[in-house]
Amino acid sequence: MIGRVSWLGKVLKPDSDTLAASINWLEKFVTPDTDRSERRRVEQFAAYRWNGSELTQGMVRDISSTGLYLVTHERWQPETVVALTLQREGPLDPDPSRRITTQAKVIRCGSDGVGLSFLWAKEDPRTRQWDSLLESLIAQTRPANMESLAKMVEAFAFLGQVCPDGVAQIGEWVSTRASSHKILTAVSIALKAKLLLDRDPAAQPISIDPQAAVRILEVGSETHEEWLQNFWAGLLITASASESKPEAHLEFVELFSQLTSIPVRIFTVICTKSTKVLLHNGEVAAKRLTCNTNELASTVGTRGPQLQRELQSLASLRLIEKSSPSASALHASSETLITATPVGLKMFALCNGHRGSLPDFYLSNAPSATVS
Repeated sequence: MIGRVSWLGKVLKPDSDTLAASINWLEKFVTPDTDRSERRRVEQFAAYRWNGSELTQGMVRDISSTGLYLVTHERWQPETVVALTLQREGPLDPDPSRRITTQAKVIRCGSDGVGLSFLWAKEDPRTRQWDSLLESLIAQTRPANMESLAKMVEAFAFLGQVCPDGVAQIGEWVSTRASSHKILTAVSIALKAKLLLDRDPAAQPISIDPQAAVRILEVGSETHEEWLQNFWAGLLITASASESKPEAHLEFVELFSQLTSIPVRIFTVICTKSTKVLLHNGEVAAKRLTCNTNELASTVGTRGPQLQRELQSLASLRLIEKSSPSASALHASSETLITATPVGLKMFALCNGHRGSLPDFYLSNAPSATVS
């Protein structure tokens, strides 16, 4: 096996000596000395693959210096490229010289699996930079198992794709300000962002401003709640929609960063339940929502006094307008009138990963209504 290993392969082999050792180790299983291209049957040898939701393992039936046959239920189309990590069956081997990750292209389908040929990545300065970042990242976090490693590789492969020029700024955050926990949370956010894009059949390639990407990962990685990470993932992929004016998107990022769990829950209820209308100028507005304070407090998991404080905080950030039927009976009133502002409606759509117009997000499945 001669040539530069793939982007994924280099992640697992931090230097040329380790790379050479891993290749030498693999060649023990590859071919007899008499014919280095002949496929050789192997036992207890596996190929691990991250399919986007879980780590899968398939048995390698035979292997050569040019390819392998993988026993699997999958039947990929010819020319499909698959990323594989090869090693002895079992948990992730702690010695990187005894495993190798590469990309292989499907060349045929058999009755019990597929035949694949190995690919070698082209030289790309930006790819080499991302390689170096991942090397230091894995050394810093020391993933405990193959699944954690696969998630990290997939997440940073995605970041390299959507923010190719962000390696320096993301690398600076990783090396100087990010703890291992924050890195793992950033990985989760990136994978959720990738899933949002994968679910959109009309999604176009995106290009995220590095400053926005770093800020979203840095602030978003401070949250411990997975449902909040979904909102940060939405803000990540919608950063591309404002690439001509990244500072405009950063304003929404900073706005959202000021909210903790309870106000985000309140904000979600308001933006979800309020009736939206299309104005004559093409903008979307929310009608005033009458909320029973006791019910709202119970829904978001808080008490009346804290609810009033959080509503006031949302109002101070210009995300809602709040009033009471009787200002003199503010604390005694069982109802509060709340209106989501245009800024609030815009931010909620961005947090949900919507990169189109607000009417498409709020009114596509609702009866049309237009007001002056």
